Amino acid sequence: MVRNINKIIMRFRFSKQNDIKYISHLDLITLLIRALRRAKIPIHYSRGYHPKLKLSTAFALKVGWESIGEYADIVLKKKLLPDLFKERLNNQLPEGVEILKAICGSSSKSLSNQINCAKYQITLSHYHKKKELEKIKKVQYFRERLFNIKIRELNNNILILNFLTPIGSGNDLDINDFIKFLNSIKNELRFILKRVLRVNMYRKEGDFLLSPFSLLK
Repeated sequence: MVRNINKIIMRFRFSKQNDIKYISHLDLITLLIRALRRAKIPIHYSRGYHPKLKLSTAFALKVGWESIGEYADIVLKKKLLPDLFKERLNNQLPEGVEILKAICGSSSKSLSNQINCAKYQITLSHYHKKKELEKIKKVQYFRERLFNIKIRELNNNILILNFLTPIGSGNDLDINDFIKFLNSIKNELRFILKRVLRVNMYRKEGDFLLSPFSLLK
């Protein structure tokens, strides 16, 4: 958890896609730490016999899921231009992980305390009666857990669902339960999960969605 008031915090958004989606969260952290060191980023280390760098991430992504909206904070010992940070780090990262944006700040609450909402895109293959699709939006199960649901149907029996859902609370959406529930609504519905993409994370305050970047002071 990053709580250093007098130190420089670099907050960055990054992607996790393609084959990298199969590595664990701990392996992803190790990958980022090694890339930061190779990139010669001026990292701040804790004092003591076993100095540690101060890197924190938002909510862990499940293995097999992809994302273009992951966030992390790293504490620096001196200022570095965000564009230079992004360039240096991207040069050391493998295909599938990319720094998309970075900004500097001086203090912040931890990402897990700031973020309470995530946007997902789920790709499904399906066999259904077309008139059943819109019923998904009206089912109470989803109305309690999902917001701003948008459904798009492709020609090759592929369904794209975009929605917002709480994160970091007891109402977190379980994707496996989500698919089981879809398949239980009507016998005519048969959905197979193809892809889960976390598009972004936010702080939801009423009707407003605040970017994690806007929360860094």
